[in-house]
Amino acid sequence: MKSKFMLTLFIVLLGRITYAQEKSISGTISDTTGPLPGVTVLIKNTAKGTETDFDGNYTIRVNQGDVLVFSFIGKKTTEVKVLNQSVINLVLEDDANILNEVEVIATGYDKINKKTFTGSAVSVGIDDLKLDGVVDVTRMLEGRVAGVNIQNLSGTFGTAPNITIRGSSSIFGNNTPLYVIDGVVQEDVIEQNLDQLTSGDPSTLISSSIAGINANDIKKIDILKDASATSIYGARARNGVVVITTKSGRKDSPLKLNYNLEQTIRDIPSYSNFDLLNSKESMAIFRENESRGFFQLPSVSRGRYGGVYYIRATALDNYNESTGMFELGNTPEAREAFLRKYELANTDWFKTLFRNSSLMQNHSLSLSGGSENNSYYASVSLLHDPGWTIADKVTRFTTNLKNTFYFSDKFNATLAVNASIRKQKAPGTFSRESDPVTGDISREFDINPFSYALNTSRTLRPYNDTGGYEYYRNNWADFNILEELANNSIDINQRDIRFQLDASYKITDNITYDFNGAGRFVNTVREHNVRENSNVVRAYNADSSTVLRDDNIFLYQDPTDPDALPVAVLPNGGIYFKNDDYLTTFYARNSFKYDNTFNEKHNFNALLGQEIRFVNRNSDRFTGYGLQYDNGLTAFTDPRILEKLINGGEAYFGLTKERERTVAFFGKATYSYDDKYVFSLTGRYDGSNRQGRSSSSRWLPTGTVSAKWNASKESFLENSNTFSNLQFRTSYGLVATPGNATNALAIFTSQIADRLLPADRENFLNITALQNSELTWEKQYELNFGVDLGLFNNRVNLITDVYKRDIFDNIDFVRTSGIGGQFIKQGNNADVETYGIEFTLDTKNIVTDNFTWSSNINFSYFDQEITKLDNTPIAFDLVDQTGGNVVGYPINSMFSFQFAGLNNEGLPQFINKDGEVASVLDFQNNENLTDYLKHEGSVNPNISVGFSNNFTYKNWDLGVLITGSGGNKVRLNPVFSSTYSDTSIFSKSHVNRWLNPGDENITNIPVLPDPSAFQRNSNLRTVYNAYNYSTERVADGDFLRMKNISLGYKFNNELVEKLGLSHLKVKFQGTNLFLLYSDSKLNGQDPEFYQTGGVALPITRQYTFSLNLGF
Repeated sequence: MKSKFMLTLFIVLLGRITYAQEKSISGTISDTTGPLPGVTVLIKNTAKGTETDFDGNYTIRVNQGDVLVFSFIGKKTTEVKVLNQSVINLVLEDDANILNEVEVIATGYDKINKKTFTGSAVSVGIDDLKLDGVVDVTRMLEGRVAGVNIQNLSGTFGTAPNITIRGSSSIFGNNTPLYVIDGVVQEDVIEQNLDQLTSGDPSTLISSSIAGINANDIKKIDILKDASATSIYGARARNGVVVITTKSGRKDSPLKLNYNLEQTIRDIPSYSNFDLLNSKESMAIFRENESRGFFQLPSVSRGRYGGVYYIRATALDNYNESTGMFELGNTPEAREAFLRKYELANTDWFKTLFRNSSLMQNHSLSLSGGSENNSYYASVSLLHDPGWTIADKVTRFTTNLKNTFYFSDKFNATLAVNASIRKQKAPGTFSRESDPVTGDISREFDINPFSYALNTSRTLRPYNDTGGYEYYRNNWADFNILEELANNSIDINQRDIRFQLDASYKITDNITYDFNGAGRFVNTVREHNVRENSNVVRAYNADSSTVLRDDNIFLYQDPTDPDALPVAVLPNGGIYFKNDDYLTTFYARNSFKYDNTFNEKHNFNALLGQEIRFVNRNSDRFTGYGLQYDNGLTAFTDPRILEKLINGGEAYFGLTKERERTVAFFGKATYSYDDKYVFSLTGRYDGSNRQGRSSSSRWLPTGTVSAKWNASKESFLENSNTFSNLQFRTSYGLVATPGNATNALAIFTSQIADRLLPADRENFLNITALQNSELTWEKQYELNFGVDLGLFNNRVNLITDVYKRDIFDNIDFVRTSGIGGQFIKQGNNADVETYGIEFTLDTKNIVTDNFTWSSNINFSYFDQEITKLDNTPIAFDLVDQTGGNVVGYPINSMFSFQFAGLNNEGLPQFINKDGEVASVLDFQNNENLTDYLKHEGSVNPNISVGFSNNFTYKNWDLGVLITGSGGNKVRLNPVFSSTYSDTSIFSKSHVNRWLNPGDENITNIPVLPDPSAFQRNSNLRTVYNAYNYSTERVADGDFLRMKNISLGYKFNNELVEKLGLSHLKVKFQGTNLFLLYSDSKLNGQDPEFYQTGGVALPITRQYTFSLNLGF
């Protein structure tokens, strides 16, 4: 017992002695500019440590004799041994070597010191770039970088904005820049050009290549713009390069936990922002049309569309046997009272279809740290968006794991795994179709909530008097938008996983070998479920009367029996559409770097390497008819539905496979003298099977030469108090892009000739694509001059670039002789010239101990002209909202029919190809188009601007960002038509429409045609479409937008320490707040948004609360 007592006493005393040796050390860490927050304070050879707070203060418990290690990026690491002191204050010194690492441009192949970088590029840290509540990283670049223009064609998650760097380069191909993440190109799951991006088709939901990236994992983004900056990517770099560098851990750093929360609410659209009539005003037009012969019972009962008058006709016809009465009495008073009820409805479809209080949440948790032999970073994030509308919803999960192992001073390797899982719901959508004969652009069964609210009469109601769905007619069948959105939807499931291994071995002090390898697999499943209660299925079954059977295009007509009546061939179940898209990529790069400084002032570095890339894209599609969703998913298929598809030239399944293989050899050499004179040379040799069959088509050498003069290091400026930096840059080089994928050999397919009788049908070979053995890369020579100016100790910084681009061998669609049945072939037959200027001005306006104010202005402008083009467009191509292409004009130029007033019947008139005034125009004319069509301008902005101001006061910070673009034209929404139903909504401009002869002298708004007008003029449809494509329906695309206002507060150290945290910050932010300027002719139409329906939704005003805390 005594021995146990003595042992216990010894342990207690030992603990008290140990505790007595441990003590608290505190202090302040600063540099020459003031306190340094975020300095790592670590007990040497342990993982125990802390960080300095916002004021540079720290506190840590240590034992006497411990060594504290103080480290901070850009500063020399300092070690201090703990003796008897209780306070250790330090002023850290700059580390020139590390500073060079910080001030670098990441190209994806190398990190280049800004002092020796000769190209045009901008590096933006994520803290300066990030917009809370904005999920797509690319949209954060808007207004931040000169020369980068972003058009938000759709705000729907997964859709890519139209991003161009220094304007469009390809006429018919993809102008999207190359995205590089941690040195590896991020391939697009599907490739889309401007026409496809603006279509609103379901495929646009997977058009963004980086929708699976969590912005909180990003460290910085570098935008490479000129040939010198991008040339290391050679034949893939013509559109510019966006290099994303993700976060990593740090060696010898304690474990850090960081949590970020973003909660966002969005405003719903309002009719007050649009030029549309309310229900009372619309009913006045309906009554006028009724008096002119519209909405008569026979036409209402057989029409494809029907609103209030169809509902009234149905009520007049509904006989209740239990009461012995009709639902609506057929008296003038009863009919008028019925219409009066709908006249007062004034339904707000925006409030019906949009969620005003839905809360989008984004949670992100990360941990990082490191020891002597490794560093690590890991994160997970969860985005949950219940939907801006009742038809959409998104959930995205991401994870990012990165570990760097330092095996020795010479060898290290980094293993990274990134994955994202996405589940998304969108309204059921079919692809958009265009008719070049009449000028119609349409989409069958479009139920886009935004388009629906803008195009549907407010006299209609979602619910009837008893609280049930109220139906009107659409596509010859009953329709209710709420029921349709519940029974017609697209579900997307996407899995994206990426593995990467980077290794570096220092062979000698001057030579380093690097290996980069990556693999990625993406599977996207799109399921379009059209259930039995949808209007789509009802339309396929709408055969209740002879009139409906004769008109309904969705019924089946037996081709072997011309006298047979059309019949429904979807008697049971719904329709199931499935698309599977697979992307598999493998990438490997080997490179050697040489870097040597001799005689203190001479530096030579070189990069030499080789890479290979495999890209496989598979896509399969399937359509199943008769799937019984409410009966165990069993299928009941009428074979006649398949014959209907075959007769219509449609396939119910299909498979596409693309195999892209590339290999490249590259090298770069840079010489600098005293960081004053820099000369650089880059060369690359690319080969790809994506081009033609010949070796000259598949292989392409590219390269650049560039130089830089750092005049501020000359003796006459070295001690200047005014010029703190003055550098001149120039570069000239050749870069390229692969253009559209094509086939080197002719493609023959076996088909069955369409004959009336099955016995007469026979197989034949069809040439579906002509041989294209010589198709090669789209190329570009670029000359760039740049000046970097810093004044007053870099309080004012100005970066200016001017450039000239000669784009040649652009792929064009060329007309052939037609031998073999093909009239169009792709060829390298187009050239473009572009001249541009851009500048960025950064100023530190006020800098005091408690208050700072800094500003950034960036501006860019370019002028462009197509100098060669063998394509022969038709009038429809040029007047379309995405523009066309003609020699002497910019890419995607919009043309218009010249409006020549109304005739004495109120119909629009135009200048035709013969210079005469006429109402009927030929949309397919391809002769002398520029003689009678007016050139409005390009649909692509050639001016972009951004203006930001940032203020800090003690713990508060305020940021304001204004963005804008201009120089482009916008086609106004096509609100005029030759036919109107009582489901349509009218523009307020219809109030001033032509009513009586003589009104053509006082108005340009055409008449609402009556039924007899179609007998007098069978081309009314074309006439009104031409009006929509006329000079009357064009607006300037110039705008300035209050893009973002944010207010943040960082809590002081005392409260943070009490909570056991290392930092705590809250922020409130408003994004897309309002337009400061836009053309008044837009009448609420967003200048960036193409109202194409489908899955496209505009960007909206949103408010975000964010919380960031660390442990």
